[in-house]
Amino acid sequence: MDRFSEQLTPKVSTGKDMFLRGCLIAAAMAIIGALVYFLGLFFGMWLVAVCLSGTVIWGLVWLLQGTFVEYEYIVTNDDLDIDKIIGRRKRKRLITVSLAGAKQIGEYSSGDEIDASVTVMAHDQTGVDMYCFVCGTKDYGDVAIIFNPDKRTLYNMIGGFSPAVKNKYSELYAKLKPAVPQEDEEEPAEDESASETTAMEE
Repeated sequence: MDRFSEQLTPKVSTGKDMFLRGCLIAAAMAIIGALVYFLGLFFGMWLVAVCLSGTVIWGLVWLLQGTFVEYEYIVTNDDLDIDKIIGRRKRKRLITVSLAGAKQIGEYSSGDEIDASVTVMAHDQTGVDMYCFVCGTKDYGDVAIIFNPDKRTLYNMIGGFSPAVKNKYSELYAKLKPAVPQEDEEEPAEDESASETTAMEE
């Protein structure tokens, strides 16, 4: 059975992100002020000052958008892809692993020891509902992925594990299994003979 799911996880803005945005805005305001003061007031080149100020504002918006990051988890049968999306305009593939090489998966808390050659951080920075997935790869050895998978992503991931590892997480796999919607039961047909008898008695 084919397995496919996509999950988009926005990265929450940190203090560092807010500080960077503040610096960008302050720098843009300083440049615009200098353009208006020197080009506009000193040389009377208001049109040039306005055009350059517009360019600065456009650049500011472009740079601010780049401080917003999202992570996308894509499960396609036995493969897991982790992408980093910057400003909703640039996509970068962080890692692709085969789920058949899975070794372990479990909840993760900041500060927990990670036993892997490479660690990929692709979580939302909240510290809530984080998981650590360790998978063996040919190119990088054991890779640990710290991320925020939802139930559907976890279910599809475990479905691609090797039988031995999948059996290890059988209880979790069963708990994550999506509920199958029940079809509406057909209402029993009304007994025509009973209806006729009732009509005759009336």
